[in-house]
Formats: sequence, C-alpha cells, structure tokens
Amino acid sequence: MGESELKIALQREGEEQVRAFWQAAEEKVAKRRQELRDEQEQLRIEAERQLQSEVSRRRNRLLVKSRMQAVASRLHAEALFDERLQGLASQLLTELTEKNREVLWQAFCAELPPAEWSKITVSQADKALAARTFPAAEIELEETLAGGLIATSRDAGLKVDNSLGCRLSRAWPDLLPQLMSEFRRLVDRDETA
Repeated sequence: MGESELKIALQREGEEQVRAFWQAAEEKVAKRRQELRDEQEQLRIEAERQLQSEVSRRRNRLLVKSRMQAVASRLHAEALFDERLQGLASQLLTELTEKNREVLWQAFCAELPPAEWSKITVSQADKALAARTFPAAEIELEETLAGGLIATSRDAGLKVDNSLGCRLSRAWPDLLPQLMSEFRRLVDRDETA
C-alpha cells in the first residue's frame, strides 16, 4: 500500500472514529436530555402534588377555622338570646303575678314547710300580704323578686326560696332547649321561604 493510500485509509478511519465518537456523544447527550426531561417531569409532578397537598391542608385549616368561628358566633348569639329570653320571661312573670297576686301568694305560702319564719323577703307589691301572713316576721324588700317569697327561719337553719324567679331559674335548663329548638325552626323556615 502506498503512502497516499495509507493516508486516505487513516483519514477514513479517523473520520469514522470521529463520527462514531460524535454519534456516541450525541446519543449520550440525547439520553441525558431525556433523563433531564424525565427528572423535570417528576419534579413538576412532585411540585404539583405538594402544591395540591398544601392547598388541601390550607383549605382544611380555613374550613375548620371558619366552622369554629361559626360555632363561636352561634354560641355567642345563643347566649345573648338566652339572656334576652330570661329577661322577657322575668317581665312576663311580673305581669302574670299582677293578675293573680293573692292566689299565687296563698299557693306559695301553702308550699312552705312548717317552721318559725323570722324573715320574709318579698317584692314591694307583696309587702302587705307578707305582713298580714307573717305578722311576727321581719319583712325585707327585694325589688328583683317578681312574685313569691324567700323565707328564713329564726335560727337561719332553714331558708326557702319560693319565688317565681327561683322557679324560673330551676326550670330554665329544661325550657331553654325547647325555646331554642322552636327559634331555630322558625329561623330555618324563614331562611327557606
């Protein structure tokens, strides 16, 4: 083989090696690009999953917070409503007492256990009835009483609160749920109308 033929053969072989090298390099680059695209897609998927998870977590926190605020608002409103209802009930007791004061007074006194009552607490409106019924007792006035009396024995060993206010207080835990239920029913009916 001559020198020019050797030169051409070496040149061809070098070009083939360069082409093979470039082809291998391009395949590596293409493979690496695909790996990077796959990694990028995995990162995008993971970021999307984390974002959805965070959005869900925040939404749940906001829902819980709003529910808690709604419950707190409702409890506050119900407490105010409870106060208002108790005030109205007390006013009604006063009005009811005015209509049947003598009959109610006799009923309250009849319910007292036998004792030597030394102090009778009543409203101004019941002062004369108390003085007539308990002539030996000290009559103390309490304007917050709507009707009825509070009787205290001589040795203060026995004290009986037989007032309408006390009866209302004892009955209130049973009355309030019924009143609130009726109120909610009316409110719900108005909201759907």
